[in-house]
Amino acid sequence: MKRFFYILLILSILMFACIISTTGTPPVVTSPLVVTASPVAFTETPEVTEPTAPVTNVNCNELAFHLDPALASGYNCETVPESPEGMEVDPQYTKLTLQGYVLSGKFFDPHISVFPIQRYSELLPDFVPGRVSDLQALVNGGTTGDTLPLLPSFNAAQVFHAQYRVFPFVSGGGIRYLTEYAQYVAPVNNTDLFYTYQGLTSDGKYWVSAILPINNPILPANADNPPGGVSWEEFANNYQPYITDMINQLNSQTSDNYAPTLAALDALVASITIQP
Repeated sequence: MKRFFYILLILSILMFACIISTTGTPPVVTSPLVVTASPVAFTETPEVTEPTAPVTNVNCNELAFHLDPALASGYNCETVPESPEGMEVDPQYTKLTLQGYVLSGKFFDPHISVFPIQRYSELLPDFVPGRVSDLQALVNGGTTGDTLPLLPSFNAAQVFHAQYRVFPFVSGGGIRYLTEYAQYVAPVNNTDLFYTYQGLTSDGKYWVSAILPINNPILPANADNPPGGVSWEEFANNYQPYITDMINQLNSQTSDNYAPTLAALDALVASITIQP
């Protein structure tokens, strides 16, 4: 009889143990419910981590942008008074000159200018409106000609353009290219070569002009002598094939082959904000 009682007791204990084990399973099974919240949280992270434009650290009148300390150590901001007559006719405008720029001793100082289009057009009605139309057409995907728009005007000719690209800045859109200006058959060289960005604000009120010296190791330091040891006469007689070849060579260079790099200068102008 005792033996039968013990058997019953053991069976009861085993059945009770099975009941406890089963009821403890749901927390283990339902624990993934905590994990399933994770994917929901991750779907929101792209919004939070989305790249944003660099914070502006330069302010000059209506002009603001981000300046990488690797490009220049400072800047000078000035308001250039209106010049209504003479060789250089300009409205009053903002001019920012970079100081401590990575290149020195170049034909142009590194600077960014902001011109009010309406007043500029009033002073030069036969010139500026046409330049504005040309630039608008290029920004909208138009084809390039032999000469690209650039303000202000120089008492020299645009020799060529290379590394042409259309891209926006914070307050509008514009074009970037490399060029040099000369009054003679000048060799392409590292003293005269510059990067330029010519842009229009979205509201049509301002023209942004950036002129920044740039170098490439394939070019001579200056234009003192024609390349290849030829005479000036021979160089002049073959100038157009020479320019075509130089355009091809400059276009084949990568961003990092330039100093400063094209990417660094593109980043600067892309960050430009105009705050009227």
